[in-house]
Amino acid sequence: MKKISIRISLLFLAFSILTFSCIDENFFGKSSLKQIRYFTVSGQLGNSQIIEDSLLIRLSVGSKVDITQLAADSIGLSSYAKVTPAQGEAQDFSSPVTYQVQAEDGSLASYQVIVTKQSENQQLENSEFEDWYTPSGKNYEEPGKDANSIWASGNAGVVTLGDANVEKFEIAPDDFAARLITRDLGPLAQLVGQRMAAGSMFTGKFVLDISNPLNSTQFGIAFTGKPKSFTINYSYSPGEVYRNGKGQVLEKEDQADIYLLLENRSGSEIKRIGTAWLRSGESIAELKDVTVPVIYGPIPPDSPSFWFPANGQFGSANEEVTHLTLVFASSAEGANFEGGVNSTLIINSVKLNY
Repeated sequence: MKKISIRISLLFLAFSILTFSCIDENFFGKSSLKQIRYFTVSGQLGNSQIIEDSLLIRLSVGSKVDITQLAADSIGLSSYAKVTPAQGEAQDFSSPVTYQVQAEDGSLASYQVIVTKQSENQQLENSEFEDWYTPSGKNYEEPGKDANSIWASGNAGVVTLGDANVEKFEIAPDDFAARLITRDLGPLAQLVGQRMAAGSMFTGKFVLDISNPLNSTQFGIAFTGKPKSFTINYSYSPGEVYRNGKGQVLEKEDQADIYLLLENRSGSEIKRIGTAWLRSGESIAELKDVTVPVIYGPIPPDSPSFWFPANGQFGSANEEVTHLTLVFASSAEGANFEGGVNSTLIINSVKLNY
């Protein structure tokens, strides 16, 4: 009986192979999909906003970019679709440019691409943290209007073992801020030495790497400004019990970590152009403004060790800035899975001063 079943299965497999090998490649019809999934240009600041309902793409570039001779350096399309103008063809974006996408079946979609040239005194998108969205398929919110936000957090990693620790927080009616909390993820996380999870929010992207969580953060956005300082409106409450990733209680006091790095990434090595750092364990019950100056070029040799770039590379104060990284963390040693239980950092707004 068993041999008969095997023979029947083999006959069915052979029949299936013969049947599907004879089907014409257009048996199911040609694809009608004609979307632009992503679109970027050289010198872009932040992420492109693609509005499918109106076939509109909005993006910004630096103040020194010549938008009259600007080409798309990456265009992502639906399978089998083609686009005109093609990637790499320079266009005059001083007015909207039409990109026509043709699906495999010949149907067309016309996208309007609008490029805005930023002023030299540029500010960061959603710098008052009023806008929040829920990522597709998730049960937590992230700062920004949608997935094109310049802001990211470590929520995607934290929720695998506990609750999100960066969240929308209402400080007054219809006035929102970001609340970052250091969470004790408990015994299960302790087994892999990651019991403590600091709340972290930063400019860039978070792509979860379970095998190496520290590789999940992709810091930095394209940016060309040179602010003299930044002002942060925040409060902080350090947790009273300080633990490491193995759950051990340490005789340490927690500190919030807030820093801004300006870099030149145009060469083979990243060079640090500007440094501004605030690391403090001061308990601040009410929101207050603190201004942190930016040091351009090499920092003083007696600066705290954590101020120095990992690769040791500084650029001169006169070099161009191509990227900005701004980081907020409720525990300064969060990268080492340490921190005060329930340390809470509230970020109401950030402003770049020129």
